[in-house]
Amino acid sequence: MTIRPLSFAKIKTVPLSKRDVDSDGKDFAAPYKAASGFDNFLCSLPNLGCAGDLFRLRDAIVSAHRHGHQVFLACGGHVFDSGLGPLICRLIEQKIITGIALTGEALEQDVEIAILGKTVSASALALNKGKHCITEETGCLINDAINYGTSENWGLGESVGRRLLESELEHLDHSVVATAVRHGIPVTAHPAIGADAFGLHPAARGESIGAAGFRDFRLLAGMMAEASHGVIINIASSVVMPRVLLQAVDAARNVGKTIEHITSAVIDTSASTTAITDVVTRLSQPDGKGYWLSGPDEILIPLLFAAVIEALGNEVI
Repeated sequence: MTIRPLSFAKIKTVPLSKRDVDSDGKDFAAPYKAASGFDNFLCSLPNLGCAGDLFRLRDAIVSAHRHGHQVFLACGGHVFDSGLGPLICRLIEQKIITGIALTGEALEQDVEIAILGKTVSASALALNKGKHCITEETGCLINDAINYGTSENWGLGESVGRRLLESELEHLDHSVVATAVRHGIPVTAHPAIGADAFGLHPAARGESIGAAGFRDFRLLAGMMAEASHGVIINIASSVVMPRVLLQAVDAARNVGKTIEHITSAVIDTSASTTAITDVVTRLSQPDGKGYWLSGPDEILIPLLFAAVIEALGNEVI
């Protein structure tokens, strides 16, 4: 069979006046003028794509703060690798962030920053010798805290936060966990057995990690029960936190809690399809809004919350 090129002579065209409008000229970017201030920089950004979603997320956070609703952050380890810990501590102090949920990896990173004031990583040689991830001081502090905290009916977050506050570590002002406990906001940690290095430490007790982790999940479900009209932001966790958040909301609704009008967001350059589906689509149902800001958290988180602070002005400390 011979295939002939298709003639376009009878193609039907559509006038521009009949096309749907995607954006208005007022949504376009504008040149930034030197020394004109941060507010003018924000005004120079386009109100489209990721920038437009950032503005809508900003407005949701500002509204939640003004009306006394919750603003929760769920964080993976990269949040602390990116140096965002001190910023989140300040947002807790300013009462903008009202709850924190961490992966086990994020908990480890936070503790190591409190100890050292810097982030660390293992070498390939350490992996070859079976010493890739089991750090003595980190595992000792976390597990000692959990083993004692379980006897007091504390979760992982509270146990580690209290132990940090009792310590004389030089860099406590950089610890999100310690800052959250100091200011009385809920902080939970959600371990993955076998994936988190502190679970391999000789001081680890599976029964303590399990009991404290289960209490933290129940606390997270309690946080989600109060999330109506609030904001939940999942940062740099594509596996653990999206599923844990969704299950916590489901558990709260299962026991009769009404949860509505949630604004949810994923901030992650390489978010998984599951993370986007669970957090952006499902978590915001049935009547909320969900956003995926597909950029680096080390840029988007400071930009987002600087925009929030700019909008709130004298309303924050």
